[in-house]
Order: sequence, then structure tokens, then C-alpha cells
Amino acid sequence: MKIAFPKSFLIVLMLLVAGLMGGAHTLHESITGPKRYESTWESLAKHTDPEWFRDAKFGIYTHWGPVTVGAEDGPGGVQWYGRNMYVPKSPTFEYHKKRFGDQNKVGYKDVIPLFNPKKFDAEAWAELFAAAGAKFAGPVVIHHDNYAMWDSAFTKWDSMDQSPKRDFTAELEKAIRKRDMKFIATFHHAFAWRYFEPALKYDAADGRYAGLYCRPRKPGSPPTKKYMDKWLGMVNEVVEKYQPDLTWFDFGLSSVITPKYQMRMFADYYNWAQKNGRKVGVAHKHRSIHEHTGILDFERGREDRLTPYPWLTDTSVGPWFHQKSSSFKTVNELVDVFVDIVSKNGCMLLNVGPQADGAIPDKGKKILLGIGEWMKTNGQAMYNTRPWKIYGQGPTKQDKRGGFSENKDKPYTSQDIRFTQSKDGKTIYVILLDWPEQEVTINSMKVDAANPNARIELLGGGKVTYKVNAQKQLVIQPPAQCSGEHAFVFKLTGFDISLQDSVRFERPEAVLLAPDKATLEGKKIQTQANEGRLNIGFWDNPNERIHWLVKIDAPGQYSARGEFSSATGTSSLKVSAAGQTLSAEVPKTNGWFKPQFVSFGTLKFTKAGVYHLVLQPYDPANWRAVNVYQLQLAQK
Repeated sequence: MKIAFPKSFLIVLMLLVAGLMGGAHTLHESITGPKRYESTWESLAKHTDPEWFRDAKFGIYTHWGPVTVGAEDGPGGVQWYGRNMYVPKSPTFEYHKKRFGDQNKVGYKDVIPLFNPKKFDAEAWAELFAAAGAKFAGPVVIHHDNYAMWDSAFTKWDSMDQSPKRDFTAELEKAIRKRDMKFIATFHHAFAWRYFEPALKYDAADGRYAGLYCRPRKPGSPPTKKYMDKWLGMVNEVVEKYQPDLTWFDFGLSSVITPKYQMRMFADYYNWAQKNGRKVGVAHKHRSIHEHTGILDFERGREDRLTPYPWLTDTSVGPWFHQKSSSFKTVNELVDVFVDIVSKNGCMLLNVGPQADGAIPDKGKKILLGIGEWMKTNGQAMYNTRPWKIYGQGPTKQDKRGGFSENKDKPYTSQDIRFTQSKDGKTIYVILLDWPEQEVTINSMKVDAANPNARIELLGGGKVTYKVNAQKQLVIQPPAQCSGEHAFVFKLTGFDISLQDSVRFERPEAVLLAPDKATLEGKKIQTQANEGRLNIGFWDNPNERIHWLVKIDAPGQYSARGEFSSATGTSSLKVSAAGQTLSAEVPKTNGWFKPQFVSFGTLKFTKAGVYHLVLQPYDPANWRAVNVYQLQLAQK
């Protein structure tokens, strides 16, 4: 088939090919690092994530400080107390005025002396974190409010110069390491430049307090070099003094800090670690900076698929900073999400907000200890494991990938199953997210062989019986009574297990062609989102087409399928690549946002490389509009 392209479209394709073939780095490429990291993304992308992080799976951190003094008894919106207390007509503004006084007289600087946590006990905190099963832990060393939780030479607005005159970071670092946990430090102070802009109408206009509020400025003005030098200096100071194994950065890293300083931060930390023989990682918000560098983090969200690279979710047992009126998650919710994260090659960083007096609230403590109890029995299926060939099976799917998606989570059922395996691949863990009332068929697994000593054990419950059906699927017969209260782990040893052909699209090496990676040819066709999920819509004109560049890593035969919706009736599509054309009928669906998968058949790629794939109407005369959610290719 001969396809004619406009000149502008060909230029776009040439640029995309150059990007795919021009030596682009693979995420977390496993190569030996250079003698010294340079402040370039190319150099920094060569850093590999530490093995200890991939083994650890679970960490805990704490949002705590002067903000807690205001937030603890406050109304909704107080999590950003230092900012919202200056926003007229906001609930926090009125609350502050009533409790502490008029903002013209009592600013955030005047709340700081009220922070006097007499019940703070670093040893008790660390003991709780260890009992919860955490393998890494640490504090928010500085939040958006610019109050440093260590003895800093860069500011007088720290916990040693101000109330309560204690170095919390030093105390926690010592107590955490004593219990064989890795120490982490999280940084949120990049956003301080924007955070205090509402305060510029109040005491932030006074240059005497520039160390806290940043220098007096016009709202919206860019940060100064002096500001970014101080930002970087404080990060490096924490690294030198407390030697964290993992540093973590909030969203201000990209919205305020320039790429030049971002790269310097990475290079300084990596070079410090290399000099001192340390294995470290840097976590940052997904898409906030160069994605080929560091550990991707999703705030209150996670990946919706198994990835080839490790990543991190940060979430909280309740509110970030302690607030008495807020609700908390259940242990069951958190365990289920944790298992889902680990099965997809992720780790969880869980926040608990201490009280203003320094004690961990009873609700938070109970949740952490509940997780710890589950870990005592089932931790072997989490720690030091790796994902299996796919993350799992079951009907409950995520509606949205990425951050701020956990509020869309649906309750998991006994049909929702997740998989992990030991590093040597000899042990597979099958984890049911609820207790089954009947036998369970693991329809994604194919039992190729079982040695005489093959067995299945319910962790905490002993050996269980099983059978292999005619499709070579494993059928587990659970005991009449469950063991435990949350996710249930079945340990498989002595089996030779592969994937059933029906789930090959779930493998991480399957090729996903997403809407935001397509080039759209036409005037009306466009990318849109529904409830956070991208799709290509407004495809009314049968002369318009969709193009992708596809990177094929290995020659062979690939099954092709797509996810489509067609609300107005049956339609048909054809896909062309590597000199081949396949067609498929798209059935009428229940609305534009209820897509179905449709199979095209098999494409053959004779060699590895980049291929041009075109999706277009099969029968233009009888075309009915179709929304395109994704195309997938999976090697047979």
C-alpha cells in the first residue's frame, strides 16, 4: 500500500525517528556509572537505582512541624496552613484570626514559637516504624513553610535556632539506623517561593523575615539565583550531615527550580555517594523533571501496569499533617494497595502525621501496627521479591494511572489476584486480595511441570491442596477458614510455570501505543480525556488517520489488538505496518467511554527497529466514528 504524506507530517515523523534511534537512554539503564557524574541529563541517566530500594518495598515518613500547630484543630484546607492563613475568606484565614489573632499582627512567624513538642521521642517513632515493617524511614526535613527540621547554617528558621531548639533530623537519623532501616530525607522547600505569596500583603512584606517568607517580591515573579543557591545549599547540607540513603523531592522541584539547579542537585548527591561508597536514590514526582533520571514517584496514585523500572507511591494513612477531624484509611485498604504496588514493581512510602506535641496519634499507630502484623506473616512475599511475568489477574482495574488517582480506587475482591516471585524465580507468591469462598483458578498461569515435592502453602495457614485442570491452569482449594484478616498469600514451590497465551498483552515488554504518542493526520480528530483517561476522538472524517512510530526490540510475530468505542454503531478499522495490513470490526459499544478490546490478528516483523504504523478506516463509505484508547502489540 502506498501512502502519501504532507511535507509537514513527514518532518514530524523524521524528528520522532531521530528521538527513538538517537541513542536515547532506557529508564534506569544497568550500566557502570562514570567516574564522575556531570550536571547533564545524559550523564545522570546512567545512574542505577539501588538494589536495597527494590528489596525494601515499604517506607514511612512524617509530615510534622509548626504547620501541625495550626492544622491540628483547624477546618478543611489547613494542610497548607502557612499559605491559606493569608488567603482572605478562606476557612483557614478565619480560623487563624479567631484562634491566634489578626494576620496583620500575628503571622506564621508567630506560630512557630508555639511548636513545642514535649512528647517527641525519636526512639519511640523508630520503634513504631520498625514494628510496622518499614525498611526505610525518615522525616520531612523541610516543608513548603521553609522551617528546617535540622540545625542549619543557611537559615535561622530551623528547629535549633527557633522553638523547640532540637535537631529532629539528627535524632531520627540515629534512631532509625539503629534499627537497620535506611534513612531518608524529603524536601518540599522549593515551593516556598510561591507558597508564601499571599503573605506578601502581610508580614512577608517586611524584609526582616525574608529568611522565612523569601524576600519581598511581586507575586508571580521568578525565583532569584540567590534563592536557588540557598535551596541547593540546604539539600547538600542535609546530605553531608545526615547522609540519607534516599532523597525525595516534592513538585516544586520542577515548578520553581530550573533544570540547571535540578541537574546540579542530582550530580552533587550522586558524586557524594560515589565518593563515600554509598548506594543512593533520588525520588521525584512523575513527569516533574527528566523521566530518565531518578525514581518516579506518584502522589496518592500508582502505575496501572507492570513496569520494567522500579517506582514509588507516596500516600498517607490520613491527612498529611495531623488533623483531628480527618478520616483515616483502613489497614485492609493500605495492604491491598501495597500488594498491588509491589506486584507492578513499585514501593510504598507511607506518611503518618504526628500530633503537635510529638506523639503519634493512636489511629495512626494502630494502622501502622496492623500493617506490621500482616508483614510478620506475609512479608516474605513482599521483601526482596521481584514482579512475576505479569502483575496479576482479576476484574478490578484502575481507571487512571499516575498521581492523585487513589480516590477512584474500587474495593478489591477474592477474584483480584497479584503475583510476586523470589529473586531466583524458584518461588512464586499468589496473593488474593480477599478471602475466597470457593476454589480459585489461576487462569493466567500455565503449569508446564511440577516436581514430586511441589507444594502450595498458605502463609500462616499451612499446606493446601490443588489440582491442574485441562487447560494446565492451577486450581487452588483454600481451607474452610481463612488465616488473617487482609490479603492472603499462597506460596508456590516446585512448579515450572509459564504464561497462558491469553494474557501476553499484560507483559511489561508488550508494546503500548498510547493516544498521547500518536501523530494525528486531519483537522478535526484530536486527543481528549475522560475522567483522566486519554483517548483519540472526534474521528468523524474517514479521510483522517492516526500514525505511530513503533520500536520493535526483537523480530518475530506480534499479536495486535486495540481498545475502541463506537457509540453510533458498528464500524471497521485497518492497521498497516511493515508492508502488511490487518482489519477488524469494532462493535457498537455502550457509549463513547465504555471501550472494548478488538483483535486484528498477527503482524510479522523480520528485524528489530522502528516501524511506521497507520490506523485508518477500513471502509470509508460506511464509516462510523470510533474513539481510540490504545493499540497493543505482544510477541507470540
